[in-house]
Order: sequence, then structure tokens, then C-alpha cells
Amino acid sequence: MTTPFTLRLEEMDVSKAAIGGGKGASLGELVKAGARVPAGFVVTRGAFDLYMEAADPQKRISQWLAELHSGGKTLADTARAIAELLAEGTIPNEIGDAIGSGVEQLGVASMSVRSSATCEDGSATAWAGQLETYLDVSPEEIEEQVQACWHSIFRAPALAYGAAHGYGVGEFGVAVVVQEMVSSEVSGIGFSVHPVTQEPELRLIEACFGLGEAIVSGRIMPDQYVVKRGAREIVENTLGRQREGLFFEHGRYEPHWQQLGERGSQPKLNEDQVLEYAGILDRIEDHYGFPVDTEWALTKEGFHLLQSRPITTLAKEYREPIIDTAQPWVKLVRRPLSLLETSFIGLWLDSRHAGEDMGTHVDRFMAIQDDSDLATMFLPKPAFDAVLDHIRDLDRNNRPKLIGLLEKALEVFEEGRQRIERNEVFTSLEDAVEHFVDVGRYTTSFPSCTLIALEDGHIDDPQVRALSEQLRAHSLYPRYLSQLVEPLVIEQVKALGFSAPERGPELVTWSELRENLIDRETLEERLNLVREGYRFVIQILEDGERVNFVSETGYLLMRQIGQRQIIPPDDPDRIAGQAAWPGVYRGRARVLMTSDPDGVEMQEGEVLVSLQSNPNLMPLLRLAGAIVTDDGGVACHAGIICRELKIPTIIGTGRATATINTGDLIEVDATEQVVRILERA
Repeated sequence: MTTPFTLRLEEMDVSKAAIGGGKGASLGELVKAGARVPAGFVVTRGAFDLYMEAADPQKRISQWLAELHSGGKTLADTARAIAELLAEGTIPNEIGDAIGSGVEQLGVASMSVRSSATCEDGSATAWAGQLETYLDVSPEEIEEQVQACWHSIFRAPALAYGAAHGYGVGEFGVAVVVQEMVSSEVSGIGFSVHPVTQEPELRLIEACFGLGEAIVSGRIMPDQYVVKRGAREIVENTLGRQREGLFFEHGRYEPHWQQLGERGSQPKLNEDQVLEYAGILDRIEDHYGFPVDTEWALTKEGFHLLQSRPITTLAKEYREPIIDTAQPWVKLVRRPLSLLETSFIGLWLDSRHAGEDMGTHVDRFMAIQDDSDLATMFLPKPAFDAVLDHIRDLDRNNRPKLIGLLEKALEVFEEGRQRIERNEVFTSLEDAVEHFVDVGRYTTSFPSCTLIALEDGHIDDPQVRALSEQLRAHSLYPRYLSQLVEPLVIEQVKALGFSAPERGPELVTWSELRENLIDRETLEERLNLVREGYRFVIQILEDGERVNFVSETGYLLMRQIGQRQIIPPDDPDRIAGQAAWPGVYRGRARVLMTSDPDGVEMQEGEVLVSLQSNPNLMPLLRLAGAIVTDDGGVACHAGIICRELKIPTIIGTGRATATINTGDLIEVDATEQVVRILERA
């Protein structure tokens, strides 16, 4: 059966994504779900295919795309050649007739024309902002804009996006959605699961004055609302600094930007409206059966749904209760630690070792490894506070004991240093671990906690501070571990028949070795997971030890640190913003003051610092090690793209381009949501 060139939205559903594209299929599904969707129709992929056959009978575009993927042709040259070829293309009469009939049946004076690629808005890739949308289009202009939507799949940003996600030649087509234009005073985005912290019970809604294109383009700072599912509770409410909005004006051809002045700092939605849309999100998610990313417009009639697609950036395990939250965790430090090493750290804080010097034993400990192969350590907040209180009490009431503990730590340090110099091999792993625990507890944990206790308590004790800093100035235990402990571990896993015994410390804990709980099969399975990019989460709890290897850990770190909102900046070399994707990256800055990537020379691994997180920057986003922007919200198209590419991204800093210069060495800590300028160019 021949596919018609147009289909009404009422005829679309998810089963027709191959002919109506992701956007068209999803809009049809929203209609079936009872949502308020602007009336419209879809120009199907069949029309696109026929147009391409007429415009490119010799299949030159397929040849050029193959050369692009093989490296024989540059992105810019490919896009330019395709644009020149398609500039001569004309829409066949039968397609034009079908489009004209659809427009006539719609019977409105103003329409939106939006690309709906067959590879778009799927479960793995969103293609957010890569293809064209045209607003306030008159009936006589529809054909021209449909043709422009078809061409947009071959623009440089879209070609770069496709290459980044592994799309080969001939793996996509472009349908086009034509709908009645909704001109709204307030528009926005809604996620049924928080896209950064991935908390299933939290919904994220962003809102702006004017058209939602202002949000998705990354050009403005929207209002942001975090709502708890089912509780009718707004957990967080942040007013955006919206300086300008995108509006229609009668008699003007295109929407235009208007300065908002003080109005831009007013709330875009009231509490009832926020809660109403949160309820709509819940119903849409329940209908689809998976978390959704939606676009909406608000008019006097209520909320209009303009788009719904899967959230493409959620971890496989995001719904699983991986982390025990019986008590709040407090972050300690982030450093290179193996799984074996983190299990030792939990050991030297336990009841058998820590009571006398720490004042309490810590029976809970956690470490989360990130994509940089560094691990962030956490302690339960009540226990950590008790340790700091104990040290401050010692300083006030039993200072000789505090000095004595630090002097003992210096003795332990010297003894350990000499043992390393002599390469003194232990006769048993258990004996080596007991000595190592003393090294870690006295030379690392106790002096670190002492410095924190002094600073937090505003205590000026030069001698105690000097002794603690002397200990912390030298890191003994990494050498101790690698030279004296790990060789014994490697021998033990080698005896199990493990194929890569030198990787053993990355894959096993001390308790698993001590209690013979590890076998070759488990080690091989963990090694395969690590090779696939999985990271460890270890927790030492009252009822024992838990070890998980998970596909992503950035969102888990964001949850524990508990920062979703924008942090106010506080000093010239430290810029705060909001994470669109977590992670930590250090590199040289490349400051860009335009949304046009043409002619910009950017080295792979540089940090892209820009005014906006514009989807047009896709060719540069692929090269960036991290992204920092002045404007934009979590829901903008480029934020989605950065989450798909898993690039640490901080948006909405307000002043990055004015503070950072090209060549500056900066650290983008998107987990802590801060940019640190480490070295001026």
C-alpha cells in the first residue's frame, strides 16, 4: 500500500514514526491521550523521499555523506555541496497538491511548520534543535517552508549531530508537521523526571514570557520549578533573569525579540498553573509508559501540548535505589581511588579502629566513582559532625591529647615511609592491611578532619594547624598501597585464575578477599563492565558491604550533593551556574561570542565558553571537553545535546564570557556547579 503524502494528526500514533517522524507520531499519540494539541497534519516521509529522488536523481548526496563519514570530505564542504544541489530542487506537483489540501482543510491564517525526522525524538537520540522550525507561516508560504525543513537535515549542525550518534548514510528521512499557530504569552518545557539528578519523583518545569523558542534556543534564563509527583508540592522555585522574550506582532512577518525590563523577573506561572502542568506531565508519562520531555504553550484556553518525546539521557538504573538514604550523606573529598582502596577507607573509620582518635566510630561509608575515574567519598552527616565536635572539644579541653595524636601520626608517617623505602614485604595480606589502616587513619583522615574542624569552628590554633598541614602536605598511603599491599592482592586474584590480575585492585574489596566472597567469574564480569564504561558505587553499612557497578554515576553524585538550583557567584575566579550534565573537566577555554561556528578554530578538548548553548554550535560541541554558557536553562536544546554527549556542562552563569578569556586554564566542576579559573592566559 502506498503511503499518502499527508496524514492528519488524528491518524498518527507511535506505530507510524517511520512515516511521520518522531514528532509527528508523538503529537498523534498526544491527541489520542486527550491532550490539548493544536490541529494539524503531517507531510510524510514518502513526500520527502519522492522529492529527494527528483532533486538528486544521481544519488550524489549519498556519495558525499559516505565520503564525510569516511573522512574524505569535510563537514563544511559536504553541507555546502548539498545546499547548492538542493537549491535547484522543486516540489513535485502531487506533493504540492496534497500539502495544499491539508492547508485548506486546516483553514487557519497562521501555522507552524516543524521538521519531524524519522530519527528524531526517539528513545536514544532527540536531535534537539538540529532541524528547522518555522513559526507564523501563511498558507501561501507552507510549501516553501516544508522544503526548507527537508533541507535542514543536511545542515552542518545536523550532519555533525548524526555523525556523533553513529547515523550512517540513508538511515533517516524527514517528515514535516504543519499545525495551527499558537501565539502564547507564556511558554515552556516540562520533564516528567528531573533530567540532571534523574529523580523519578521530581518533575522539572521551565517557563518564559513569549514563545518557547526562547528557552530551547538557550538564549534566556527561564523560571524553573521542581515539583514532587503526587504531592502537589513545589520543592524548588527559581525566578529566571529573562531580559528579552520572543513575541508575535500583528502585521510583522516573523516573531521578534522584545526587551522585558523588570517584567522579566516576575513569575511566569502561578502556583496553581505549575501544579496543573505537573499533573499533565504525570498523565502523559502514564500514557506513554516512559519519562517524557514536553513543550507547551499557555493561552486563555489553558495548556497546549506542542511536543512530547522520551527523555534520552536517563541512566539504565535511574529508578533503582542504589544508594541507602537512611541518613543524609556529606561529601568529603574527590580523588583517584580504586575499589580496593575505598574499602580500606571504610575500614579505618570503623568501631575497631576509630573510636579513640575520632571520638566515635563511623559504621557507614560511601564512595562513588565518576567518569574521570576519580571517587568522591561520603560519610553520614551525624557521624561526621560528631567527629568534628570531638576534635574541637579536644582542642578546648584536652589539647595535649590532640597534640599527642598528631605527633603519633608523624611517627606512623615516618615508620611507613621507611617501610616503603626498604620495600618491606608483608608475610600476609591481613598484616599488610592492618598497618595500612593505621597509615590512612593517622596520616590522612585525622589531620584532614582536624583542619576542617578548626576552620568550621573558627578556631585559631597555630600549632595544631601546622602539625595537621605538615601531615597533609605529603600523601603516604597511595605509595604504601601500590608497593606493599596491592602486590599481595594481585597474587591472590591470580590464584583464582583471573585473566587480568593486575586489574584486581579496581574490582575487589578487602572484605570480599578476606571472607573468600570473590571468584573468577565475578571478577571477569566486573572487568567487562568496567571496559564498557561502568563505574563503582561502594557502601559500607551497618548490615554489611554493598558494591554496584552502574552505567552512570554523575546523577547519583548530583543527588547526594543536593544542588539543582543556580548558585550565586561570589568571587572573580569562581563562577557559579547550573549543571545541565554533571562531571568535572579541566582544560583551556575557547570563548565564543557568536552562535555561528563557521570559521572558529577550536582544538579538541578545549572548554567552549559561549553566550548561549545554541544547537547551531553542534560542530564545536563535539570537540569540547566541557561547556560553559552565560544564558540558558536545563531544558534548552543544547542542554539535551550535552547530556546525550555526556559533556560536563554549566549553563546560566550570567558572566562567563565576561570573566573568562580564551586560553585560560579552567576547571568545570558541573557536579558542584562551579567554574574555577586556575590560570590566566
